[in-house]
Amino acid sequence: MGSPEKSLHPAVVSNQVTGHAIVNGHVFQAQNLSVTVVSPASGPITPTEKPAPPHPKGRDTTPVPPSPKAGRGSRKVAGGKRRRAHLPTRAWGPVPIGVRPGPGKDRSKLAKVRQPLNLNGSLVVGEGCRLHVLDAHDGSRRSLIMAADDSRPHADSGQLCFQGLNRQVNTYDLRTGKQHRWNPGFRLHEGMTSTSGGTAFTVGPDGIVTALDLLRRQRRWAMTEVACRMVSTPRAAEGHVIGLGSMKPGADRSVDCVAALHEEDGTGRWLHPTDAPLSEVWSASDRTVYVIEVVSPRMRLVAINMSTGADRWKSEWFEGAPADLTVAGGTAFLRTTEHQLHVVDTGDGRTRWSTVDITFSPTVADGRVFLVDNASRIAAVDLATGHDVWPRRPSKGTLLTTPFVKDGAVYTIGHIGLMTRDAATGRALAPPYPMSLSPDNHGMPVLLDGVLCFTNARREVEAVFLG
Repeated sequence: MGSPEKSLHPAVVSNQVTGHAIVNGHVFQAQNLSVTVVSPASGPITPTEKPAPPHPKGRDTTPVPPSPKAGRGSRKVAGGKRRRAHLPTRAWGPVPIGVRPGPGKDRSKLAKVRQPLNLNGSLVVGEGCRLHVLDAHDGSRRSLIMAADDSRPHADSGQLCFQGLNRQVNTYDLRTGKQHRWNPGFRLHEGMTSTSGGTAFTVGPDGIVTALDLLRRQRRWAMTEVACRMVSTPRAAEGHVIGLGSMKPGADRSVDCVAALHEEDGTGRWLHPTDAPLSEVWSASDRTVYVIEVVSPRMRLVAINMSTGADRWKSEWFEGAPADLTVAGGTAFLRTTEHQLHVVDTGDGRTRWSTVDITFSPTVADGRVFLVDNASRIAAVDLATGHDVWPRRPSKGTLLTTPFVKDGAVYTIGHIGLMTRDAATGRALAPPYPMSLSPDNHGMPVLLDGVLCFTNARREVEAVFLG
């Protein structure tokens, strides 16, 4: 050992030093069988810190003090512990729905259990001709309602509206639990009803639209001055009630049309006959009605001005039959039954791009379109160009739903469970969360305030917090 050194560094003055060495810009001093590490820039390192070993290429390996806040990839949970962000965890459930199949029983004879609907903060789960109402926050049961087998309920202003037995209009107060059966004269045609602004818009067997006040429980108006009968569920949009209709200009033929009513009194606003038969798939947004004209085996998208009923544009003809139509971000996404996807600009009707082998309707978020192809791969496509943003990611098993996007993560559900990926890169963020969807293919899971609610394969409803 060398002689004592009295001033190796301005921060160290000691007569007990028996030796020292300088390695990679740090001074190692031996003091009474202990080692003190001295940094030329910051002085002695505290005893709680461990010196980094010298880097073989001479790089600085000085430890960086941890941030007082949690890292981006963690989240504080109960008990003060931290877990990885985007790691799905159970929120509540499972809640059994109806009769559960026992060992050896034929499942096909049981009533089908649908995926839940989010209606005014309540989850409504259909099981045959019964509607189970659950609290969306904790899964607690609220009520059990008898309805028609093909009834799809709607809710507005705390009132659940549905088709009851004998096709009568029924309402259920989600706050008080009281059920009301309307006058037998108000009957529904194939469950055609929608709700908006405390009003239910219904279509009767005669094709007449009737508006019912859900709170006062009285009729507001019936459709007048319109020379057609409605053949689709009417929807309220920007002061109008829009629906697809059928008119008879002659005794021997009928023509499909689009009809608009005044939302206040039900009088006719305009009637738009179309050049070809209409698909039952349509949409209304941004003061425009989007309908699909079908001349088999082709189809085209038509945009109609909601104020005047005049054509805005007609797209080119596409091959195939329509499966679904989604309008978002100034773009219309038309998917066909042959798994093709056509992306049309809603400003002028021009086709931006098209792709093939698409299984479900797309999800649009942050200028990207998230898709599932026929090979069960998740894809992120640039909205403007249609080019893949990152390589398509394969899944271990078949994907069963359209993607869900939340807080920079994209979620997909498949045979191996719930998968979480980074929406920017497509890389997996967490191991698959074990879950299974009901084989009764009715509807899609519900994403409500970051909680995914779904019906599983055991005829139970449960909720998963997505992080």
